[in-house]
Amino acid sequence: MDSQQQTKITDIINNVFSLLGIPVDQFELDFNKDSLVVQINLPAEESGVFIGHQGETLSSLQLILSLIVSQRLNQWYRIKVNVGDYQQRREQQLIVKADQAAQRAIETGQEIIIPGLNSYERHLIHDHLSHNSQVVTESRGEEPNRQLFVSPKNS
Repeated sequence: MDSQQQTKITDIINNVFSLLGIPVDQFELDFNKDSLVVQINLPAEESGVFIGHQGETLSSLQLILSLIVSQRLNQWYRIKVNVGDYQQRREQQLIVKADQAAQRAIETGQEIIIPGLNSYERHLIHDHLSHNSQVVTESRGEEPNRQLFVSPKNS
């Protein structure tokens, strides 16, 4: 990503956040020079407004910002919003939950259901547990009721 693209993205995000009433000095942008990912870091004080119930507001904001930036620049950019390290903490919680489900599946010989995950969270767990040779994962159902199943490999 070159400096001209970075400037355009910065202007777009500044305009959107200005409309949301967030001053430019309240957030910072991190550009990944090797990919089309931009991370917006917001202080923890903004967490309640931006995260929402189970991170739904945060996911929606990321999608909207990605769509706006991508549409304006005619290329897909992934915009990630990090509010007080919420995303990292949530990912760590999901990995612990995945490991616990895998362990229960192995111990009981039964599949374990992990409900209430969005597509990104399901992908994260599928990816994490793909390294565990004792279990398999599968998503079943239709949105918004799609669930992730963790089963022992020999069941």
